[in-house]
Amino acid sequence: MRRSDRSSGVPAPPYRDFVWLAYLALPATEGEERRLAVAHRLAATALSRTGDDVRAFLRTVLRTKIRPWSGLFTHLDAMPALTRSADAGFTRELNALPAPTRAAYALLVLEGRSPDEVSDLLDGAGVPDPEAALQAVAALEARVGSTPRPALDPTLARMYGRPAGRLRVKALSGVLLCALAAVTVLARGELDRPGNAAALAQGPPEAGQAPAGAWRGSTELDLAIWPARGSLVTDRRLVARAQRAWGGGGAQLLFAGQVDEARIVLLHRPEQVARYTELAGSPALEVLPQPRTKADGTSPLKLRTTARGSRYLVPPWVREVSTTPLRGPGPRWRRVAIQGGVTQAIAPAGGNSCWRGPVLRLRAPEIFPGMPYTMLDFGRLSLANAHYEPPPANIDRFVPGELGTMPGGFTAWKALGCAIGRPAGEIQGATAWEFWAGRLPEMAYGRWICLRLTDATGGSSVRGILLSTVKGRVSAALTGVGRNTWDCSRLHRDVVAGAWWKAPSGKRYYVAAGSRRIASLSLDGRRITGGHVFAPWARGSRPLLSAVNKRGARVSALP
Repeated sequence: MRRSDRSSGVPAPPYRDFVWLAYLALPATEGEERRLAVAHRLAATALSRTGDDVRAFLRTVLRTKIRPWSGLFTHLDAMPALTRSADAGFTRELNALPAPTRAAYALLVLEGRSPDEVSDLLDGAGVPDPEAALQAVAALEARVGSTPRPALDPTLARMYGRPAGRLRVKALSGVLLCALAAVTVLARGELDRPGNAAALAQGPPEAGQAPAGAWRGSTELDLAIWPARGSLVTDRRLVARAQRAWGGGGAQLLFAGQVDEARIVLLHRPEQVARYTELAGSPALEVLPQPRTKADGTSPLKLRTTARGSRYLVPPWVREVSTTPLRGPGPRWRRVAIQGGVTQAIAPAGGNSCWRGPVLRLRAPEIFPGMPYTMLDFGRLSLANAHYEPPPANIDRFVPGELGTMPGGFTAWKALGCAIGRPAGEIQGATAWEFWAGRLPEMAYGRWICLRLTDATGGSSVRGILLSTVKGRVSAALTGVGRNTWDCSRLHRDVVAGAWWKAPSGKRYYVAAGSRRIASLSLDGRRITGGHVFAPWARGSRPLLSAVNKRGARVSALP
């Protein structure tokens, strides 16, 4: 049985499929190196003994336990190659699923087998409830959309030489657990030998560091001038492991330290930031777009999120951080302790399924103009500058107001937290343009918001959201979605939207409104002045909405 295609060096089926199946079904908590080694060993053994019997192979995999000494007696470290860094979050979610579900994913998605065939294979391998595993894969697809592939590929591995001293120490620690003190002495002696020190140095080049205080002499407030911070910046092995996981090569060290139970390393290269995490012996790497450079309002970088909340590495010029949950009638700011540039854990508000931040307010008095700026945590590496423009949305200023300083901003964003969830991608800017507010039919009150989100690459998305309040209860309706347009920005200041709306009585209205410079609206050619309309309409039809601004120019409605 061939193990690779000689022309490409890529493992050939069925060896490749067996490695994927074993790798995904084996426990994800035992470390990538041992998981990878065992997956390849199981695939090679199965093909040499039983051929390509998938049912028998899967039965063996599901019964396999990774032993503590697996992978110790080799002079190589092996790590699966990172091929799709954007899918690292999906990989973590997949690893958290039961082994039969991960096996079903490998058979369904990676091998392209039919659900009936997968169910039969799982049943033959001794899985008690194959249908539950298939349903869990379907639920995963429903959560993430078209299912991506894992970020790590076990059929492609990066290999690193292991120093002899490290090999001896790992072997002794696995076999002679009762002689822990002796092993510790031996390890210290081995690592101090000149030959082994030279071997350790044969890794990636040492990560660069910006000089302390470099930001005071630069007008570009980007990551290149952030100093390296954290209690483990001198741990060359930890930083080297992080660099190797990112493919080797030069990088700038931003942070290396212990954060709760994990060791975290942040590395920077042009246009990208890598966050390397070692937790319970298992490494993980995420490579994300670099936050865009800003004159002020630079984002912190998230180090880690646990049940206690999130910790952030703040820019070196930030002197004060406060936080508030998105709940209640207004912001309730609370000072957050900062030590070594790292915040204490900041927890979002709980209590329901709505997204609740957290919201951070940062002060950098040495950076002009020295005013506080507000940022929202959308669940990614960096945070988004949060702004709000009250009605009537003027959109004449270069930048709208801050979330916590403009009247109505906090309640608008609180309502949006239940309307939009957590957007995907690295969101850099989030602006809520409230272009119309007023009475809706049957004594309801409405606020129409155009939400504009910009990402780290300069792309944007726009969403029209109608908030309606009836007897103190707020509901939200999505009224339009667009991508990569000027809508709801200072480059396109006129906003028009229309949507069906259900009144408290159950009667349906077609409601439409525009921003303050809209002179008239037209529904199916019938002109209506006043900038808004609430009209009953034939059920199932959708009127053609158009508008004209005060200059006589036609304005298209949000799509």
